[in-house]
Amino acid sequence: MDRKWRKRTAAGLLALCMFALAPMNAVARTVAEIEAEQTELQAERDNLQAQLDQLRDDEAQKQEYQETLQKQIDVVEGQIDAARKDIDDLNQSITELTMKLDKSEEEMQSTIQEFRSRVVALYKAGSVSTLQVLLDATSFSDFTMRTEMLSTMSRKDKELVDKIKAYMEATEDERAECEGKKAKVAELKKTLESKQEELDGLYAENAQAIDDLQGAQAATENALEANEAELAANEAKIAELIEAQRKYEEEQRRLAEEAAAAAGAAGNGNGGGTVGDGDFNYPTGGGGVEGFSPIWPLPGVSYISAGYNGYPGHKGLDIAGPYGTPVVAAAPGTVIEANNYDSWGDSWGYYVLVYHNGTYTTRYAHLSSLAVGNGEYVSAGQIVGYEGATGNVTGPHLHFEVYQNGTRVDPMAFL
Repeated sequence: MDRKWRKRTAAGLLALCMFALAPMNAVARTVAEIEAEQTELQAERDNLQAQLDQLRDDEAQKQEYQETLQKQIDVVEGQIDAARKDIDDLNQSITELTMKLDKSEEEMQSTIQEFRSRVVALYKAGSVSTLQVLLDATSFSDFTMRTEMLSTMSRKDKELVDKIKAYMEATEDERAECEGKKAKVAELKKTLESKQEELDGLYAENAQAIDDLQGAQAATENALEANEAELAANEAKIAELIEAQRKYEEEQRRLAEEAAAAAGAAGNGNGGGTVGDGDFNYPTGGGGVEGFSPIWPLPGVSYISAGYNGYPGHKGLDIAGPYGTPVVAAAPGTVIEANNYDSWGDSWGYYVLVYHNGTYTTRYAHLSSLAVGNGEYVSAGQIVGYEGATGNVTGPHLHFEVYQNGTRVDPMAFL
């Protein structure tokens, strides 16, 4: 792991005829609120950019420049997190609006169909005028009956048109809101792509700034020396957690066997919620072993930025993808530690430790946020957190570790 620098949007005729019945979710955010948040974040980012411009060429202020650069990274990461949340919120609101409008369309389908039938009937009878219908009457009573029939047809047509018009007017605001939110989602997706590119550039510039301050090699050596005691303490803590979980599961098995012997029955359960790998081709290593066949922990990302022992003290696999990419459990197990409170986390930043069995445990480090908590059972492929850059890093990546009998070993031996 590198030296630590802490941080942090013409519908057709049928679409025009849909009617809203239920009230909107009270917590749904408006486009205006989202745009205001984006504007505020952008203003903060622009202000930091102005500070960077002033500091860039001042040799005596390199330290302040690097710290300001780190603050800008925090802001852009915040913009990315906010954009992802805004897209989720807008998509949820669009889904709710669409369901309401679809329900309204379904309820008025008979009216639309009746109006279509009337239009077809009038079109087919287009060569026969109203006067001709009356002149064809064979008696006064027949004439009177035909006059009333034409009047009734005219009133019925007007009722149908008025009803459709009422539907259109009643759903106008909802349709406009839905289209506006769809446009905002498209805009936010473009913003997300742009901010990701900007963030990648900032990470590279930050790494260079750190090199300028004390040199990459010196930074690595200093970090290793400074972290030696806390790493040793952490290793001991991990071993204690693994041993405690092993003893707990042995005791649970013993109790289950005694209960089964006494009652003649036993039960078990499983987890759920996974991220599929699809047809993505991942780097492969030695393959799984009996009792431990892990899957790739960062679906859709195959770039390995540093391997096991890629540099002194590096006892894991660094997989680098876009900031915020979902990280999944490599195998089923129990979360024995979920650090979502200390962004340094003994240099691992925010991380999740999953106990699989008496032999194997895995760690998922440098996360931007966690999706699970202590004591939670997770299944293989279940999201445990999201890729980030907390702890001892210079850029976003997942640091993935495998513990065998309490000792870190090369993850590629099992993947």
